[in-house]
Amino acid sequence: MNIIDKALYLQIHPFKLATDVIAAFVAVYLLWINLLIPGLVVAFVPSLVISFFMIRVMDLEKEKRSKLGKYVKKYMGRAADTARSIGFVGMLAGGWFHFVWLIALGFVVVLLSWLNGLILKRETAPQTLPHKMRK
Repeated sequence: MNIIDKALYLQIHPFKLATDVIAAFVAVYLLWINLLIPGLVVAFVPSLVISFFMIRVMDLEKEKRSKLGKYVKKYMGRAADTARSIGFVGMLAGGWFHFVWLIALGFVVVLLSWLNGLILKRETAPQTLPHKMRK
């Protein structure tokens, strides 16, 4: 499995998910109480460290073969990753500015980006240009 595949499948590993969820809520809280640097460190460093470790050390074949692995391969492309990132940044901004509605909106965007394949019920994201657009 190459690094790109590992980066995809580590997203659904329970340890990585738990790290990201816990870090997100702690980071929002730290930003809420005006601890900018600790909040940003908690928001990004644990996820990066765990991702680096998992990509280098772990075998993610089990995740790749799972139903969830098939789902992320099919639906978690750049658009979903971008939406998740925007939602997360929205949550962080909501914490800093004390906007509960922005934290909630960011959380909903993150959740919808994970559920996009179930909600939109499309076959797959287009990987290439339609035939007529190719030159």
